[in-house]
Amino acid sequence: MNPVDSKKQKPATLKKQRPFMKYILASCAVLLGSFLFFQYGSTSDIFLSHTPETLENESLTEAICSEISMEDPEFNTASFNEKPEPIEEIHTGTVKAGDTVSRILSPWLSPSLIHELGKSSSPVFDLRRLRTGRDYKVITLDGEFAGFEYSINRSQFLSVELDKEGFHAEVNTLSFDLETATINGIIETSLSEAMQTAEDITLAVRLNNLFGWEIDFARDLRKGDSFSVLVERRYHNDTFQGYGNILAAEIINRGHRYDAFRFENEDGSADFYNSQGQNIQRFFLKNPVPFSRITSGFTHRRWHPILKDYRPHYGVDYAAPTGTPIYAAGSGTILQVGQNAGAGRYVRIRHGNGYETAYLHMSRFERGMRPGRKVNQGDVIGYVGQSGLATGPHVCFRMTKDGVPVDPTKIDSPRAGELPEERRKEFAALVASLQPQLGIQYAELEKTEKKNSKAEKKSM
Repeated sequence: MNPVDSKKQKPATLKKQRPFMKYILASCAVLLGSFLFFQYGSTSDIFLSHTPETLENESLTEAICSEISMEDPEFNTASFNEKPEPIEEIHTGTVKAGDTVSRILSPWLSPSLIHELGKSSSPVFDLRRLRTGRDYKVITLDGEFAGFEYSINRSQFLSVELDKEGFHAEVNTLSFDLETATINGIIETSLSEAMQTAEDITLAVRLNNLFGWEIDFARDLRKGDSFSVLVERRYHNDTFQGYGNILAAEIINRGHRYDAFRFENEDGSADFYNSQGQNIQRFFLKNPVPFSRITSGFTHRRWHPILKDYRPHYGVDYAAPTGTPIYAAGSGTILQVGQNAGAGRYVRIRHGNGYETAYLHMSRFERGMRPGRKVNQGDVIGYVGQSGLATGPHVCFRMTKDGVPVDPTKIDSPRAGELPEERRKEFAALVASLQPQLGIQYAELEKTEKKNSKAEKKSM
């Protein structure tokens, strides 16, 4: 045989031997495995790594875990994947002189975002009208701006929130706890001073407006006069937030009693009637400026302090500090909002029955005053000043009837609608329940009224 051919046959022999060796090794492994299983597996748990001790521990663990509710958040695996709640911080402050919304919000927002916030707020509240002394809050989440709140007044606040869609603004009304209180006092110099001693000055303004049809507070009050008012005091989070409805009130002026009781109409509105059932509201207020004093009356001949000659003065001058609100004496339509050299800044209003009123020498007009606008009695139309020919801050209040000047202090304007006859018993019951709460000694007042009445008869 050729040596070369024998070399070529050797690999074929090795290939035949390798499968046979595999079968031998596999058989040995099966035999060894069978031996171990029958030797240990049938009598022990070693083969599966279980001993009697481990079995006992597993049974105990199973029993404990079966008593644990998998709804418990401590054992809820999903809770481990949740992000932590953001940290909320509230930054409070008070608007100071010169403050703007840009200055207040600049630590948290860029100028462009502040502009967007202002645009979103403008349909409900103009943020350019921030007032000194009003409170505000800036809310942040993890240091990022989330919201802004501004106290518009004692009953409303602006709320602006920021989310993925942008800024959202709305005006909300505070919820109040109401407490009924009786407040009374003796007048030494003025109603405002007496009220400041007993309570908030705003209540004096409310009382002035309530009795403004009956009493001229600039001329009629005397030392020793008294007042009593039953009013709702409003609280929010135990903080006093001003007054709600006046329920009843009474003023003793020169021995004469003027009273008013709030009575709700069937449509839900309310009017004030005196104890005789007469509506206390009249066509005109006696005085368009509360807590003022008359410095010059209606006359056909008066020495003009600036022009230095005698001429008619067809009005009544009420002196008051610059900026004091001026109220519309009656409901009507604005005819003019203008300015000239003599009258300064003035407003003219047309009322019913041929009456017109004018208010001269204002420092500024109330926002929104324009010809054709309707105003209600008691609306603020401007503020006291000394524009035009004036030697000091005051308002010259003028009135005409069918184009003829009349003295506004001598107008006996008619009352508003009377109390419906069918509701008089209901009103009488209301008066009987509220009068004792005013704290006035009626027996003593009746004696005083009788004495005054007798004195008037003797003098006649």
